[in-house]
Amino acid sequence: MQRKESINEIEAPTDLEKAYSTPTASGESHNEKFDSSISSDDDDSDYDCDGHRITRRDIRLTRSHNSAAAAARANRLRSVSTVTTTSSVRSRPRRTDSLSFIGSRRTRTFAHPLSHIPTGRDVLVDFDGPDDPYRPLNWPMRKKMVTTLIYALVTMSATWASSCYAAATDQVAEVFQVGTQVATLGTSLFLLGFGIGPLLWAPLSEVYGRRVAVLVPMAIAVCFSFGTATAKDFQTVILTRFFGGFFASAPVTNTGGVLGDLYSPAQRGVAMAGYAMAVVSGPLIGV
Repeated sequence: MQRKESINEIEAPTDLEKAYSTPTASGESHNEKFDSSISSDDDDSDYDCDGHRITRRDIRLTRSHNSAAAAARANRLRSVSTVTTTSSVRSRPRRTDSLSFIGSRRTRTFAHPLSHIPTGRDVLVDFDGPDDPYRPLNWPMRKKMVTTLIYALVTMSATWASSCYAAATDQVAEVFQVGTQVATLGTSLFLLGFGIGPLLWAPLSEVYGRRVAVLVPMAIAVCFSFGTATAKDFQTVILTRFFGGFFASAPVTNTGGVLGDLYSPAQRGVAMAGYAMAVVSGPLIGV
């Protein structure tokens, strides 16, 4: 609507044209008179061409100029509106095509030969009933306590390794000729590995068992601790500290699952309290 109004405004006659287009007493408009006189006499002999009065030729040139400018502006506005409409119309099928492509994608179906057969208890891998001696809940209390102590000590060694470096930050900066802020990267990167490691070790403990997902990474973390102790440059220190924290996060992540497998809900609170004391004691011993 705004474009149509602008076109109408451009094509609207001027005040001068309105004055000369009004009919006279004889019923003939000024324009008709001027046109007939211009066609008969182009020399403007009936008018005083002193430079102060408007002549027929001036009116004719003004009218032709205004009409040409109005037509050019109208065509320009029409072309802009046509381009905008065409671009919007062209963009719609692209969105429709993309949505139809997404909706028409083929979904893969599970095509196992035994998919139509329901899974029974005879094919599930489980313990032989609630009284199975291999079930962790049925272990003797002594075995449960020893297992809990082993995992608590392993976790305490991991947390101890995270804080033992902080006490020697000044010495590390002096030996490797770096600033104190740079030397603290040993502690920072170890904690960064502590945060990234559980993303891997927690799922692995559900697939391969708690023992493999705790003891094997902790053994690798011990090797990286030896690498930190024998490093000859600071780059080796920060690399071994990062990977040491990455592998040392396995016992911190999975020991809670071990305690959940060993103890019933009635006994689990005491076991978790003892385990938490071991986790907190590591940084105290390291500092």
